[in-house]
Amino acid sequence: MTKPHLTRAVPALLALALSISHAAENKFMDNDTPASPSSPSPISGAQSFALTDEQRTAFAAKAEAGDTESAFRLSQYYGFLHQDYAQQRHWLSIAAKGGHAVAQHNLAYQLYMKDQDLEGAAHWASESLKNGNSNAGDLLKEIEAARSAAGHKPRP
Repeated sequence: MTKPHLTRAVPALLALALSISHAAENKFMDNDTPASPSSPSPISGAQSFALTDEQRTAFAAKAEAGDTESAFRLSQYYGFLHQDYAQQRHWLSIAAKGGHAVAQHNLAYQLYMKDQDLEGAAHWASESLKNGNSNAGDLLKEIEAARSAAGHKPRP
């Protein structure tokens, strides 16, 4: 099912994801080697999510201990670099359940667009909005319109 009114939202979400990825890279990457003129090529968008085995292990341990930023970073790694959507969803869900507002928004978007789970999508968009992500408001309105069109009762 195509949602033409979302065609403007997708590029904005991709831009947001890339900006977040670069912030996460600066905060979390342990690679102290700066780019140099001898580098064979610039880093692509997907490569900015790269993690070493040691970093993945460390992030996983932190995420399992409740660090939502680590869980979110792993969701980016698996979603953008490896396209392992089961792992991506696993870590995204951990981050969302821990209160990570961007993870909640992204999970809501996936539930809405990919799974067509309007109830789950509405829940996570609402949580994201409650946690200060103002971008979730537009997504929530869109989900609620889809719920209404599908005959669902308005959420409290």
